[in-house]
Amino acid sequence: MACAPCGDAPPCLPVVADTMPKQVVNPCQPHKCNAPDCCNVCIPMVKPCLPPPVVPRRTCKYIQPPRPRSYAPERTYLPPIAKMEDNTIYRKSYLPNEGSRPCAILPEHNLCVGEGKISDNTVHKMSFMPHCQKPPTPIIPCSHKLIGEGPMQDITTQKHDYVPKPFSKPCLIIPPLSLYGSDCPLSSKTVNRLSYMPVDPCKVKVTPIYPIDGLEKPCGRMSDKTIHSMSFQPWQPPEPIPTPWALKAPYRPPVQRMEDNTVNRMSYVPPGQYVECAPDDPSCVECPDPCNEQDPNHFRKDPNCRLGCCCPRAAC
Repeated sequence: MACAPCGDAPPCLPVVADTMPKQVVNPCQPHKCNAPDCCNVCIPMVKPCLPPPVVPRRTCKYIQPPRPRSYAPERTYLPPIAKMEDNTIYRKSYLPNEGSRPCAILPEHNLCVGEGKISDNTVHKMSFMPHCQKPPTPIIPCSHKLIGEGPMQDITTQKHDYVPKPFSKPCLIIPPLSLYGSDCPLSSKTVNRLSYMPVDPCKVKVTPIYPIDGLEKPCGRMSDKTIHSMSFQPWQPPEPIPTPWALKAPYRPPVQRMEDNTVNRMSYVPPGQYVECAPDDPSCVECPDPCNEQDPNHFRKDPNCRLGCCCPRAAC
């Protein structure tokens, strides 16, 4: 269907392509083509999309596998069914003989005791026979006089080196007398006596020495300006510099719920299986989606997935 303008009036909206299905809205009357509110408006025809068909979800029942049998020994006593064998090693080694019993072999008397005396020549005595030989003559050394014959020489090395010499007594050297005694009697004026002379208190009066009053007693209040207080004068602290980068952010509680997929739960998947069941069964749940082995992030899409393929695998 063509949507042409009415007369020479331009279209109000862009012209839709001829290949698309369209319809005319607010068409112009033949005798009112030049009216100001007249406009041939063409809009494309759009077919409404039908909603996708609702596919009913399958219901499944989770079947727990049977508990594996324990390897612990059973405490129940079970008596043996088979009869115990009575063929022992001793019985099999000594089989019964049906023949007659052999005659006993008795030893013969081969040892006879002689009538004479037993010889005392033992093996040890015959091996080590005594020797009939005279003892050797002792060798005595000859006598030597180590001190020699005649008188011993009395000239020693000390006497030979140090010959006695004559000694003459020297004359005495008496020094001349340089010190002579005084004719006057010895003075009794010692240092201690001259230092501590007796003083008559009646004749000599000691004038006391008083200190001069050079310091005047202060009449006003003592100044509290000490060296420490004058050295460390109080000062007004400056205004703090704003440091927005050092401010600690306030605590905000988490908004999202903590994930309950622990390492143990994701590592040890339940070994059961899902089996389809009737919809009216109260123990049925929705069947989980089948695993997509090609999608590595399949376990992220469904956090409740407990299948073996939903567990994240370690990267190589």
